[in-house]
Amino acid sequence: MLSKEELEKLYKAGEIVHKTLEKALDIVRPGARVLDICTELENYIISQGARPAFPVNIGINHVAAHYTARIEDDLVIPEKSVVKVDVGAHIDGYIVDAAITLCFNPVYEPLVQAALEALKVVKEILKAGLSLGRIGSYIEKAIRGRGFKPIENLTGHLIKRYELHAGKSIPNVDNGDERKVLEGEIYAIEPFATDGKGSVIDTPQVTIYRLIATPKKALKKHRELILKIQEVSQGLPFSPRWLANKVNLSKDELVKVLDELARENVLYAYPVLVEEGKGMVSQFEDTFIVKNDGCEELAHTLDLFRR
Repeated sequence: MLSKEELEKLYKAGEIVHKTLEKALDIVRPGARVLDICTELENYIISQGARPAFPVNIGINHVAAHYTARIEDDLVIPEKSVVKVDVGAHIDGYIVDAAITLCFNPVYEPLVQAALEALKVVKEILKAGLSLGRIGSYIEKAIRGRGFKPIENLTGHLIKRYELHAGKSIPNVDNGDERKVLEGEIYAIEPFATDGKGSVIDTPQVTIYRLIATPKKALKKHRELILKIQEVSQGLPFSPRWLANKVNLSKDELVKVLDELARENVLYAYPVLVEEGKGMVSQFEDTFIVKNDGCEELAHTLDLFRR
């Protein structure tokens, strides 16, 4: 079970994530630079006494996950777009992960509501003893009931200290997984809805990495860079942006070395994920502590959308 000190860190991280998403509602708008959004939200997390658990993800339209601003990125939020903002914060490794969707085109408001309603359903039914597949069935029913498809190969995830994805996954469909959620476990649950095929595929583009190994050969050749990666990420996902002013490498040189380290399995590279049918994608997410008689939300994402 979680100690009082652990709970306090989680509550504080959850409060910071909530406020960060609240800020996102104010600054994410058509014409805004994605680089400015990511930087402002990440800096806000730091200013509040936490650290980003991963780079702020901005998923525009059919981009579902794993896109964060590149160094000197000139991408802007398009007119009439659907924008996912996924943020995480940790205090001493205790992580809270949450996401919202902003809709700048009334045509896609029903799609946004489908993911939002699915998260509401999860909050109502989540408790110890439910199987992972059963939770997925509730998400799937909520999304399909509104005429859209859940994304089958994106999932929520068990979170442990300094582990964003800690083994068990919460599907967005009933995948038959009979494993149970247990009292005291912490899950980020993130329904994704789409008007496309209902699955995502990898793209060649990578904007996020994670350090997974430090073999002597790599450490000898790239010691300064690897030490800086450890410093800025603490084993969690990171953006090349976080290193740009900390190492004596140009932007292109830095990305080249990171890709080299990924090929050598020193880093894990997260490919940008897009909806397979180029469908629009919506997402809502919160982090929950599982209890015997229900659950406790940490980021209070739904409170941002009460009507």
